[in-house]
Amino acid sequence: MDINQIIKAIQDAAQTLGVERLSISAFRQESEISQAAILKYFDNWSDACAAAGIDCGQTRENLVPTRRVSEDECISELQRVSNLLGRKALSSKEFSKHARFTSKPVSERFGSWQNALQRAGLELCEQSKREIHLSEEECVQELKRIAQLLGQSHLTAAEFDANARFSSYRVQRVFKRWHEALTAAGLQPSPNFKKEISLPALAEDFLRVCGELARIPTLVQLARRSAPVSHTFSGKHGGYDAFKKKAIEYLVSQRVRMSRSTHSILNQELERLQSDAPIECDSVPVSPAHYQGRTLNFRGIVYAPTCEHDVVQMFGAVAVDLGFEIIGNRSAFPDCEARRKVKAVRERWEKCLIEYEFSSSDYKKHKHPLKGCDLIVCWTHNWNDCPIDVLVLEDAIKKLDGWK
Repeated sequence: MDINQIIKAIQDAAQTLGVERLSISAFRQESEISQAAILKYFDNWSDACAAAGIDCGQTRENLVPTRRVSEDECISELQRVSNLLGRKALSSKEFSKHARFTSKPVSERFGSWQNALQRAGLELCEQSKREIHLSEEECVQELKRIAQLLGQSHLTAAEFDANARFSSYRVQRVFKRWHEALTAAGLQPSPNFKKEISLPALAEDFLRVCGELARIPTLVQLARRSAPVSHTFSGKHGGYDAFKKKAIEYLVSQRVRMSRSTHSILNQELERLQSDAPIECDSVPVSPAHYQGRTLNFRGIVYAPTCEHDVVQMFGAVAVDLGFEIIGNRSAFPDCEARRKVKAVRERWEKCLIEYEFSSSDYKKHKHPLKGCDLIVCWTHNWNDCPIDVLVLEDAIKKLDGWK
């Protein structure tokens, strides 16, 4: 497939949809051409649309200004998009994708998206209906109705969801907490409802386990030796480290009785946690400048890589062309898990663990093990007799489309 075929496909998609602005997602629904194929010839989707002579659906430069959109224009455009999609239910996102202007001026003109749809004889999609904000009175009335229906003075969120006209999640959006919603409706929580365990009680559990193990327990060790689940110690307090800090500070401030050894263990842990506190912005060291490589102008990458991060970006841009599928990058060794196409009678793929480096010899400098990595992806190769396969991007990209 060449550049002229891509331009023709973009023009055909816009004509089929009857739009003057085309987004990449709308194009992908009408064409089998991949985004990677487009990026072989264009730096971005906006440039591809410009070459096809249409407006990009992701920019706002050519949109009709709000002040120029009249009520009649809004209603006409709403009905046009509705006819294009073949249904009465219309979301603001769908409208913005296919219309001459976004949903924002429409909502501003009529006061809300729902009002605009009503004026145009249309209706909200199911997702939009679920997102309508309820009033406190509506929630209270529904809570009372379900309680009366079930013949009980208490109500769980699951019971409400099974019988109500809307979900308990929408009720909690209004009252913040389910317990507060029940109180407003004059109802009681379920007999099985457990009140939130206080920090002093959790701190006592933490102290007891510290004494039993003679060290600071892990979250799993603490949860196994206590009644509360692990989320009670971590999720309720912003993480396990945050809980430990609060618990130790409470135990020290209240002078709770404990052995000298346990007191020493807690003090050492508190010092460690306090030393890991966020650094003030004024004291953050300035990162060294990122030096630019030679001019490359390859697939939207202006300069040649000068560091490992640049190599990661470069490989992501050409992985498909080189026969790789990236499953995921990560901070631990090795840097990337991918699949590599194996050329055989039948096409097949094999797992490939990749370590990114600017130069292949950096692998030794970083003291990575020889086992656990299938391929080094680098910009330059300067490690003679390297025992691991090496992919040199500086040489590999010269064989690809777009290289000048």
